[in-house]
This record gives sequence, structure tokens and C-alpha cells, in this order.
Amino acid sequence: MKLRFLILEGGKPPAWVATARAEYAAKISPFASFEIKLLKSPNADRDGAAVKQRLEADLILREVGEKDLLVIFDERGKLAKTSEDFSAALSKILESGKSQIVFCIGGPYGFAEEVKKRAQVSWSLSPLTMNHWIAGLMALEQLYRGFTIIRGLPYHNR
Repeated sequence: MKLRFLILEGGKPPAWVATARAEYAAKISPFASFEIKLLKSPNADRDGAAVKQRLEADLILREVGEKDLLVIFDERGKLAKTSEDFSAALSKILESGKSQIVFCIGGPYGFAEEVKKRAQVSWSLSPLTMNHWIAGLMALEQLYRGFTIIRGLPYHNR
């Protein structure tokens, strides 16, 4: 099984974000084939949020194969109450039989309707609003934590 993590980027992230992404990618890789792919968000500010959402949707949907399972992190998605709940949901999608699972962090305006419709799973990281750099790192950390819980490894303290 291959896991891909798509992140829409409007500009170059600070060095600490790139470092943390690389660290979590290295931590997740022993559990499954794992790749982080950065998608350059179109500069459509002059045309407004709706145009930007549509352009970003095209970028995302080009990266998702017909047979892939798409998981989006969206503020209106299902919110896990605990990391154990998150790991149970992760385990369920890992057992889906799909050969590739694509996780995606959207841009500042969220996901266009066509991406939401294509996604089989929508998770919320928090009821709080956060920028996409923090959201991406939080999602990566929870994926890593979820894998350690599933495997019974000593990372999660419960």
C-alpha cells in the first residue's frame, strides 16, 4: 500500500515547516510507502476565493487516481475525540483494500465541492482555524501517532 500526502502551497514554507515535514515523513515511512507532494497553489487572488478553489481542485483531482481512496482534512469533517479514535479510523481506511490512499490538506479557502464529493473520508483536525502549515504538521503527527497506536509502539502515552 502506498500513502501520499498532498499539500497545497501558496509560497515557500519556513525552514522549520520543511524540517518537520521531512522528520514526520521519515517516521511514517517504516509503516508504509509514504510520499509528501507539494502542489503549487495558483495565484488567483485577484479572481477571488471561488476561482482559487476551482483551480486548486483541478490540481488535487489530477493527483488522485480513479481507484485511490481520498482522505481530506477539512474543518467540517469528522472530528476524532481522541488519538485512539483517530487511530481506529486510520486502521479502518488502511484495511480498505485500496492500493493507494491520498491524504490532502487544502488551501486557505478550503476545498471546492468537487473535491469534497470525490473524497471518501473527511476528517477535521480541530474546531479551531489554523494555517495550512500547522494543519499539515498536525495531520502528519496524528498519522504517525495513529500508526504507533495501531502497532502498539511506545509513543502515545496512555
